[in-house]
Amino acid sequence: MRSRFNLQGSHFRRWLGLLIVAVALVPITVFAAQDAGERLFYIGLALYSEQWSENDVVELGDKLREDSRYQVVPMIASNFRPRGGRFPIADDATILSFVRTAAAQAGPHDIIFVHVSTHGAPYELARRIGDGETTGLSSHELARMLAPLADHPMIIVISACYSGSFIRDLRGPRRIILTAARADRSSFGCGAGNRHTLFGEAELNGFSVPDRSLRQIFAAIRRDVAAMERRQHFPPSQPQVSVGAEVSDLYDAPAF
Repeated sequence: MRSRFNLQGSHFRRWLGLLIVAVALVPITVFAAQDAGERLFYIGLALYSEQWSENDVVELGDKLREDSRYQVVPMIASNFRPRGGRFPIADDATILSFVRTAAAQAGPHDIIFVHVSTHGAPYELARRIGDGETTGLSSHELARMLAPLADHPMIIVISACYSGSFIRDLRGPRRIILTAARADRSSFGCGAGNRHTLFGEAELNGFSVPDRSLRQIFAAIRRDVAAMERRQHFPPSQPQVSVGAEVSDLYDAPAF
């Protein structure tokens, strides 16, 4: 009769063999899942140290992860720093790290989605970390930071006053750009106690309806922003869109 130890040893060897097979299959399963669905690398940058800035980028990222057909890879940085903050600081080092990660990992059918929320001036975005001094990030500097992603299909959304002025330096054949305002207009809703900017709230509404194209989503955002501005007696901010020649199919596909 075989001893209990031998029986246990036999069971152990059988279990170990199954485990080895399972471990060997894990990478295949993971890559198959990645190949089955396109990924969306979501770079969310809350550049200003107030809650609305963080809410705009975090909550849209959550909505895309929950509702879109893409496998979302979130990379979020925020300069809102209550009790140390939930996310890394949105400084140059963090932004460049996110860009390098997306450039290295994104495949030919993946999409990069860069979302920025802050105050703005013509050709400049405000950046303030916690209670620190407010500094500026120019359109030229942002373009330089995003340059390694030029070969990837990219959606860039900038929620800030005068953000239309950034289109000149950021546009490219593989880029779709949406800004919260015309180059010479303010956007609204960025008061210290607000949960979202008007544009940020309209974004969440626009991406909430399934099976829409970016053209349809952006049209809905513009209508929503205009309606909120009329109700609150603000002058029109007139959000702007720029669509590169090589991504017109992405702009019109019911991809979200």
